[in-house]
Amino acid sequence: MTARTARPTLALAALLLVAASAPGQEPVAAPEVPEAVHLEIQAAQEVLARAIAEFNGPQQSRSIVSFDDVVSRLEGLPAPTLPASARDMLVQAYEYRGRAYYTIGLQEKASENFRRIILLKPDHVMSKEQVSPKIVGLFDSVKKALVGYLAVSSDPAGARVTLIGTNGPPVDLGITPFFPLEVLAGEYTVEVAKDGYRTESFPLSIAARATETHEATLERVRASIFIVTQPPDVEVWIDGDLRVTTSGGLAPDQYDRARGFGLDPARSSARIEIPNLSLGSHTIEFRRECYETLRRTLETPTAQDYNLEPVRLEDSVGSLQLSSDPPGARIYINGEARGVTPSQVDGICSGDVRVEVKHAAGKFIRELVLPKDEAISLDCPIRPTLAFLGVEAESASGERHRQEAEKKIFENLSQLTSVNLIRAPREAVDRVLDLEETTRAGLLPNFGSEPDLVRRVSDRLAAALEVQGFVVGLLPEERLQRSARLYLLAAGSTTAEGMDVVFGESASYLDALEKLDRRFTSERTWSGLITVDTLLFEGAPVLRVVAGSPAATAGLEPGDLVQTVDGKRVEWTADILAAVAGKKPQDPLALQVKGASGGRTAELVLGATVREIPLFDPQLLYNRAMVDLRGVVDGYPGTEQAAYARLNLALCAMHFGDFAGAHDSLQKAKAELPERPGLSRGTSLYYLGVALERLGYAPQAADAYRAAAAAPGATLIDNDGPAVAPLASRRAGR
Repeated sequence: MTARTARPTLALAALLLVAASAPGQEPVAAPEVPEAVHLEIQAAQEVLARAIAEFNGPQQSRSIVSFDDVVSRLEGLPAPTLPASARDMLVQAYEYRGRAYYTIGLQEKASENFRRIILLKPDHVMSKEQVSPKIVGLFDSVKKALVGYLAVSSDPAGARVTLIGTNGPPVDLGITPFFPLEVLAGEYTVEVAKDGYRTESFPLSIAARATETHEATLERVRASIFIVTQPPDVEVWIDGDLRVTTSGGLAPDQYDRARGFGLDPARSSARIEIPNLSLGSHTIEFRRECYETLRRTLETPTAQDYNLEPVRLEDSVGSLQLSSDPPGARIYINGEARGVTPSQVDGICSGDVRVEVKHAAGKFIRELVLPKDEAISLDCPIRPTLAFLGVEAESASGERHRQEAEKKIFENLSQLTSVNLIRAPREAVDRVLDLEETTRAGLLPNFGSEPDLVRRVSDRLAAALEVQGFVVGLLPEERLQRSARLYLLAAGSTTAEGMDVVFGESASYLDALEKLDRRFTSERTWSGLITVDTLLFEGAPVLRVVAGSPAATAGLEPGDLVQTVDGKRVEWTADILAAVAGKKPQDPLALQVKGASGGRTAELVLGATVREIPLFDPQLLYNRAMVDLRGVVDGYPGTEQAAYARLNLALCAMHFGDFAGAHDSLQKAKAELPERPGLSRGTSLYYLGVALERLGYAPQAADAYRAAAAAPGATLIDNDGPAVAPLASRRAGR
């Protein structure tokens, strides 16, 4: 073998030594292997497997050609990219090829292969149990001519030793102290390094068969500190950098010292060292969640150990007393589940706190600052939540403004006060839409989606996002005003309703914000007094008094003349209605009444009446009403309040022509509403007949009408409204 051919092998050996792990050393990160190199190594591995099979066969000498192929492939690869597995394959190929050469009497070629092994891996050992003693003897004799031994110790121990040769990269030998390691003979520089100490460097000549030993005395140039904290798991920050987190338990021999500083040894950390501090002044912070941060200044003028005074952190927590309407809502503090309302939640870390109270009817969200050792009471009104699904563009020109429109629309809608508004995660929305094979635009009118699909998708999205409704923006063909149409879709609705805005102008949102913030309730203040207007009298004559109403309880009768209300003169029925509307249930109302027996004062204690949502009201956003009504159904299940909300949900569905949805709500309302005068079970039966009739089920509709006609006192519109029975009778007789 010539010097020309030896150089690549020696260079490869030097580079591959970096991948070797000496005893006690940390693994060196393997370089990323290019795909082409990986494929070549894989091919070499397959050839090596066939070569070993040939070697163990009857014609061992034939394997030499295959081993040549393995060596050629691996030596031809760029050495810096070779992983340790490729080096081991090369060593294996050299050994088998050398043994094959020895068997056929070519000892010089065998010695050359063994020499290449040692250049790659000086500590390689040939197995005496598996290899002929003569071959092992030849290998050992070659090794002795190339290898010396090096042992290094240091004071203090634990230093890293690096061997730097004249050719090739440095080789990490491990951590002191270590027994003599096999090293290629040659000229080297040895570096002994330890954090906090000056690195020692010295030249070294290693001869074959010789053993070199060296003890390095290292000069300390940095300081170390030792700390104990109560509790453990405290982050220690020095000069703005996190250096360690205390852990473990305190050793018994440290108990007395800890007690001397007021610590509980059973609740204290192990004694932790933080080494390698520069000399000078340091700022130390001790941090742990739910504890007050402690700051200290430390001077380290000399390179030595500093035993800090043990640190005791004081906890910093408060508590929240949470209630909600409706109750039974799930409590989340900073995203962590902490029970249901009403509840007192103790042990909350002081500082910034995010409170979320979630219910099927909606949620309450508040961000607050909780002071240490304070208890704060929060009434958490559950509000429905709308998810902003983003903006769709009808054309490529609109697409250019989509991102700006989304930003502006969300900013302006964030002014809503009666609902929560969240930005829906796009991925979560897309999963539901993809499952139903539709798009955001497919939820809007005029895009051809079937009502059942829109209802199903809105219900699924509501469950996935924990919301009660959705807002989608639509950019029409580009206009000078840069307009957008905002659509509101309630969960379970089939038809979204639109409102126009100029998305970049805040003033254009005022009407939309007013409609979106307008709440609908199924109740209003009620007197049960029905009067008429006439020019014959000064006042409002009583036409009818609803049985069981506040007016009936106060003794008012048909024919009485109402002259004043709360001391104010009554000219028209509107005066009485305005007075009632300005009060709440259980408020008193004083009427001056003239009857057949003369004048008297009647004191009413106002009540509440449920009311129907009108089937057609151009000022009403029906999807907004559905959001509120769904909140009542989900928030107060099994109550009359929820039953009346179902009745109104059915009327909203009828408004949109969704008689199938109305039918489903009315079937449930029929079972839940009470049998009594006013809006009641008879009301739901009447509308059930209407829904069945519109769906084409005439016999079933007639049955529902007949059942409604048999409900005495049932009314429409509200408890003062027209009777159901005559209307139902006429429709049943068709």
